[in-house]
Amino acid sequence: MTVPSPPRFGGALQLTGEGRAPRELFAGVTLAALALPLNIGYATAAGLPATVGIYATLVPLVVFALTTGSRHLVVGPDATIAALLAAALGPIVAAGADPAELAWASAMCVGATMVAFWAFRLGGLVRFVSKAVLVGFIGGLGIHVLTSQIRKIMAVDVEAEHWPGEVLELVRAIPDVSIANVAVGIGTIIALRVMRRWMPKVPGALVVLAAATALIAAIEPEGVGLLGDVPSGLPTLAFPTLGLDVWFDLVAVSVAIAVLTTAEGTLIAQRYARQHGEPLETNGEVFALGASNVAAAVSGSMPIGASASRTAAISAAGARTQMPSVIAALVVALVVLFFTDLVARLPEAALAGLVANAVVSTIEVGEFRRFGRLRRSELGIAVGCAAGVLLVGPIGGIVIAVLVSAVDVVRRAAAAPWAELSDDVSDPAIERFRAADPDAFPDGGLRLLRPGGPLFFANADELRDRMAATASDPTTEWIVLDLETVSDIDPTAAEALTESIEAALGHGVVVAFTRVTQPVQALLDRYGLLPLVGAERVYPSNRAVRTAFAGQRSSVDSDPREDD
Repeated sequence: MTVPSPPRFGGALQLTGEGRAPRELFAGVTLAALALPLNIGYATAAGLPATVGIYATLVPLVVFALTTGSRHLVVGPDATIAALLAAALGPIVAAGADPAELAWASAMCVGATMVAFWAFRLGGLVRFVSKAVLVGFIGGLGIHVLTSQIRKIMAVDVEAEHWPGEVLELVRAIPDVSIANVAVGIGTIIALRVMRRWMPKVPGALVVLAAATALIAAIEPEGVGLLGDVPSGLPTLAFPTLGLDVWFDLVAVSVAIAVLTTAEGTLIAQRYARQHGEPLETNGEVFALGASNVAAAVSGSMPIGASASRTAAISAAGARTQMPSVIAALVVALVVLFFTDLVARLPEAALAGLVANAVVSTIEVGEFRRFGRLRRSELGIAVGCAAGVLLVGPIGGIVIAVLVSAVDVVRRAAAAPWAELSDDVSDPAIERFRAADPDAFPDGGLRLLRPGGPLFFANADELRDRMAATASDPTTEWIVLDLETVSDIDPTAAEALTESIEAALGHGVVVAFTRVTQPVQALLDRYGLLPLVGAERVYPSNRAVRTAFAGQRSSVDSDPREDD
């Protein structure tokens, strides 16, 4: 195996054009103001210390900036990662493990998985996850995180195994809510919405949190909790040390985060590369994301992924390189060295409001409506995945999403339409075929069947039914399978095809193949289908089939179903 090369080291940091430095500096400060409070919020949403989120804005950002080929993609923790970690780490923490070290270990597993994706060029496998599955799964995780943030805004403790029970307990706890805490949380959401509408270029998260912190410090309302002590100083580089059994417990959630991060990261990077007319090697982005997660693990952080909202914000601020990520890391480094006392005074309800406001954008209601308008089956898949996350939890939702993706792929492949080219079939597509190439169209008695995709276990019964119905028609003399669009034949379909050909031959019907690709012809030979029909019954084109059929008719004077 040839190991692919990573992107050019530091290439996305290079400034292009005069006068860009001030814009990159401004974008970097904006990114720090946006990312720091969000990262803290996502860390606390996952049940992790604030420092795990803060450190995600340091070394991982710099490593990604040095290894990525994208000039625009911004990384960091997000709602999807927070929800998956909260669900997966809870039982392990209950057994006595350190949540921060579990987060580091998960980041290491995520990074190792993504580096393996890069090395074996497996990043493209995420294309098998349909958009309906992705929208439904992420939407379900978004609702899950939103519910947990509502609990923090209400300042109530509820215990429930799954989301429906949590919602019920929250409703029951309404009489016990902290009015002051609710006011801070809802006020934060409203203020963020107003600033986004009327002052989109101002770092709303920083301004609103600063205002909320100052207000709470001035009036000291009862019942409003603060973030608490945040250790100052830069992270120390260390490798997570956990038992082998704990590492195995983290594999499932880490692979899920890696797959989702790969899917989102490559899509966002490709979109911005196309928008700016820049080249991008997609597999290299998988390497950069993996390397930055390994950096997160050894620098005391949580797993990170691509952030669509931060990427859009920094692009709107004028950034055209990865320099803002490096600048943001430097700004946050100053904060953790000298201003952690201010961070400790952040109201927890305001952080919950910040996360809740950000999470709403992950619930793509518009996509659900679009699926319902365009194809109801896609809406069912999306809603089913979201419901799976909410009813059985994020980890169970992963299994459901994988199964739904697999079933959807099989369903689509099995539903590929067949076409029958014969004189007595009335179909617009066939009429166009006849008009375009009348000489290649079959005569009466010649039935040409064209499968619309691979022949495999899911459509083997349809293959039997079509062949049997065609062979039993007394007007049928030849059955010709046009295999131009058939890319594969599995053993189940080969068995069905063998039985169908034998039955047709028993009816005195000639069976032939046409337009067979070389790989499929090799499969036909391996399955013993070529000897069954005869090598002379494999034709290069439909015109050649018609010529052979006409030639046989002219040479047969007795039973028209007798083959010479």
